[in-house]
Amino acid sequence: MIYFNNAATSWPKPAQVLQAVHNYLSNPPCHSARVGLEKESDDPAQSCRLKLGKLFNVKDTDRFVFTSGSTEALNLAINGLDLKGGNVVSTAIEHNSVIRPLKHLEVDGKITINFVACDKWGYVAPELIEEAINDETRAVVVNHSSNVTGAVLDIKRITEIAHKYDIPIIVDASQSAGAIEIDIDNWGIDFLAFTGHKSLFGIQGIGGLYVGDRVKLKPLKVGGTGIKSEVLVQPEGMPIYYEAGTPNVPGIVSLDAGIGFIFETGMENIHKRKSDLVKTIINRLREYPEVTIYTSEENNNLSNFCFNIKNMVPEEVGYFLDSSYDIVVRTGIHCAPLLLEYLGVHPWGTVRASPSYFTTDEELEIFIKAVEDAVRLFSRNDKN
Repeated sequence: MIYFNNAATSWPKPAQVLQAVHNYLSNPPCHSARVGLEKESDDPAQSCRLKLGKLFNVKDTDRFVFTSGSTEALNLAINGLDLKGGNVVSTAIEHNSVIRPLKHLEVDGKITINFVACDKWGYVAPELIEEAINDETRAVVVNHSSNVTGAVLDIKRITEIAHKYDIPIIVDASQSAGAIEIDIDNWGIDFLAFTGHKSLFGIQGIGGLYVGDRVKLKPLKVGGTGIKSEVLVQPEGMPIYYEAGTPNVPGIVSLDAGIGFIFETGMENIHKRKSDLVKTIINRLREYPEVTIYTSEENNNLSNFCFNIKNMVPEEVGYFLDSSYDIVVRTGIHCAPLLLEYLGVHPWGTVRASPSYFTTDEELEIFIKAVEDAVRLFSRNDKN
């Protein structure tokens, strides 16, 4: 199998990630905070928070809260802010993990939403976000990098705009965390949601939210923490105020090892390899007028190759690649329904191919040949 769906979940995982999870599950589940042990050096959560701080440039690493992934992290941020009666500015490139929590509040009559338009590549200009802000705006929620086209927004500038109006900003870094630079402290980000199973090389079911200290945030859930059990309300210390319940320690261990792999390999090397693969695909397939490409080489993560083939709906392309070449891609709307209008791909969506750092040159050539074959077999047989 040739796996080109790393924007959904990265695979294969680095060997040290698999080994770390295996080692953890092979030993008694002794969590230092919950069984009275005082072995901070053996605490995977502490180790992982320190790595997250280094990766995202955060001095106070206790401000990283572990969640099940970006969806829970975004729900925590969106529902934890006092937005009632206000307006939220977001964008047309958002994933449903942003859209649905916001629409849920809108349907309940608690907020109004301004979704800012993007261009045909999925890029949202910061000045358009500023134009959408009004006197009732209580938060700006933006995707750092589109999970469809790979477009990357200027988060530093957007944060400056939000803070100019004293508005907190929530950043969805699901596609960018581990793939490109994120500088929380210097950019002034208030809340940053990330997931572990994509470019951070962890397993599914782990992620987190950076919770800044500028704005008060209510917890999404309360309950056991394993410490301060005599306190009958949720303890307000960081990070336990937001981490009720049994932690996903195997997931935290995988995330810790995944970030370790990024440091060992170099994020710039990982990004260069993936971007070189995507650039090669773009340069080779742009020669075919039957292939419409939605990934630009400017303002882009260059982790995704997003495209369509004339006379084929995306599901047909996916089926052809899978059945004929054993290539796995993602087809359809990609949980980003507002983007369809701007790409001109309603109602079918697009094909998204997202290679890995581990993708070989041979696999790349097979993918390109497979798309070329699809063009010859289906698009060029158009009798109309």
